[in-house]
Amino acid sequence: WRPCPPPARSGLEVGAMAGGAGKRRKTAAAAEGGGEKKRKKEAEPEEEELDEDELGDLEEESEEEDGAQDAAAADEEDEEEEGDGEDGQRPKAIWRPGVDTIEEGEQLDVEPGTYDMLHRAQVEWPCLSFDIVRDDLGAQRTSYPMTAYVVAGTQAREATDNRLYMMKWSKLYKTLKDGKDSDDEDDDEESDEESDDDHEAMLEQKGAVHPGGVNRVRAMPQAGHIVASWADTGKVHMWNLQSQRKALDKPSEKAVPNLKPIYTCETHKEEGFALDFSPHDTGRFLSGSNDGAVFLWEPVQGGWSVGSDRPFCSHSSSVEDVQWRRLGTDAQHVFASCSADRSIRVWDVREKSRKKSAVHIADAHGGDVNVISWSPCVGELLLSGSDDGGFKVWDVRNTGAGAMANFLWHRKPITSIDWHPTDETVLAVASEDNSVSLWDMAVEDDRAEDAEEVPGESHFPPQLLFLHCGQQDPKELHWHPQLPSVCICTAGSGFNIFKTCNI
Repeated sequence: WRPCPPPARSGLEVGAMAGGAGKRRKTAAAAEGGGEKKRKKEAEPEEEELDEDELGDLEEESEEEDGAQDAAAADEEDEEEEGDGEDGQRPKAIWRPGVDTIEEGEQLDVEPGTYDMLHRAQVEWPCLSFDIVRDDLGAQRTSYPMTAYVVAGTQAREATDNRLYMMKWSKLYKTLKDGKDSDDEDDDEESDEESDDDHEAMLEQKGAVHPGGVNRVRAMPQAGHIVASWADTGKVHMWNLQSQRKALDKPSEKAVPNLKPIYTCETHKEEGFALDFSPHDTGRFLSGSNDGAVFLWEPVQGGWSVGSDRPFCSHSSSVEDVQWRRLGTDAQHVFASCSADRSIRVWDVREKSRKKSAVHIADAHGGDVNVISWSPCVGELLLSGSDDGGFKVWDVRNTGAGAMANFLWHRKPITSIDWHPTDETVLAVASEDNSVSLWDMAVEDDRAEDAEEVPGESHFPPQLLFLHCGQQDPKELHWHPQLPSVCICTAGSGFNIFKTCNI
């Protein structure tokens, strides 16, 4: 990969791959929010951007230094250039994470037109876990500007600096002028008259001191101000962030200072990461730890009754994730767990024995199983992601037949996965290769055999709709349940909230 001038537009989007008629267009894009180019490390001095002509001059000088090419090869190259587009320019290569490298002086650039909306947000310390807080602004909101509420927990350098943040992201406008030609600018005179400040996204936050780093955070679906946090101290805390939530909407409201947890569980033998509130029964809750135990929390007057004396304990290694089943018969009694022992288990909490699961997939992946996600549209489908870089789709009614879908595409561990809330075949995957991929399991490869390929296209499966890059060390992602096809991802470099052009 190397930076090169953009090609003339033909029937194919620059840097994008088009599927067959009626299919979603799949796109590879890179961004770090707001349509801006990726910034270099803070420790490095900023270099002046080179325009396309200057880049072309540098490439020509480099070619001269490498020596004259063979005459026949040069003629062949000239013939290729003459056949490429109206201006004789070659298609821009598509970035391939884990394959291509960024040389000194190069940077990834967002492809114009690939995002309907793209914004970034940062707080003082990285928030490596977050959850979306449901609001009362509407069920399926498609108009701009958008508003989202998020709860997140920090991983600060000093334990005493950690916080739980209740955040409000507002004025999330559609990405302006993204992918428009200069000739189109005159058509938006009214929009241009508005100041940049009018379209500047806003991040408001109200924090509470958290005892230790936050491994995982979850908000109760039925009451978003009730929040659970897994602390790196080995304790699970319950919080009431109602005053923080109200203070975001009403300046006259004051957040409660020196907030304390409303309940704390100290009976886990080790710290952990697995947490989940039941979407069916208010207050019902699960927590799983590194010692392989999963506790069921039942709400009672004044708090919770934690089943620490009767844990679910068949995993032979740490429990990495748990999730209640979202849909289907008896879904309120069923949850799944995954572990570093490479297995997935499905449990029925009504069973007397908690040492034997209803479903056991012994070798679900070739590495630790890090994350799982039940489908909200097809109740029997379970998605899993692993340290080996692969993700699979399982039908829990027939796991003996193997996975329904198996993609070993990412080159590094999968850190987060999530099914689309309303599209039963679409899902999102975050990986340590610094990318977020969006997939549609229903797409088939129907390209013509003689169709011309964009450079790098063969690296991408037909089911891969979009590749979002630019965030460093992505840790967790979620589709927003009330903002159709809006995805939020947190990483070591901050938050991105985006909506792609093709979903």
